[in-house]
Amino acid sequence: MQESFLIFITKISLYPTVIFTGLVMFVTLYWLVSLLGLTDMDNVEIGDSGADSNLSDLASTGVFTGLALKLGLYGVPLIVILSLVSLIGWLLSYLYSSLLHQWYDSGLLYYAFGTGALVLVLIVSMWLTGLIIAPIRKKVTNTPKRNASSNLGKTAIVRTLSVTDKHGEAELSDGGAGLILRIRPDMDSKALPLKQGDKVVLVEYLQETNAYRVVVVKDP
Repeated sequence: MQESFLIFITKISLYPTVIFTGLVMFVTLYWLVSLLGLTDMDNVEIGDSGADSNLSDLASTGVFTGLALKLGLYGVPLIVILSLVSLIGWLLSYLYSSLLHQWYDSGLLYYAFGTGALVLVLIVSMWLTGLIIAPIRKKVTNTPKRNASSNLGKTAIVRTLSVTDKHGEAELSDGGAGLILRIRPDMDSKALPLKQGDKVVLVEYLQETNAYRVVVVKDP
């Protein structure tokens, strides 16, 4: 069993599989950090159809960006897309390393074929990810956009360990699964630092950052 484990570690350390191994490790760490409330998770823009209407404009910003948009990689949090691309790419590149790449132990052919496989696997992974998230994106797009101002005045609970002018999240109970909202502290320098578990009131919506300015709920 130990020998099989060593073979497995060797295969996932081979080029190009090692690239996707690193990506999988990164997204796994990101999810763990997010669950601990140490960083913000990307929010879905409910009902945002701008990606479709501006597709041609955005595609001109770069080859990779254009390819990603044409494959439908938008409309859901970036970390979800990156997680799926990484996992699918890792599985495909692992199969390549196990079945084909072993024919070339080293040298120019090893890296030439490996680089070709890396590009192919990346494109296929992005295509498959686009297919997977398409139903989610359509469902999100068809959901009526919630008016951000309707949340103003409501009370939420801070879920991150701290809240700064660049980082912070709170959970708002909406009668369902709840909403995770980006929050920013009040600009009043006398305000106490917010921490996890504090009750806050949403007092202002900051459209440029898709976040809410909050003030702490004072105990009576």
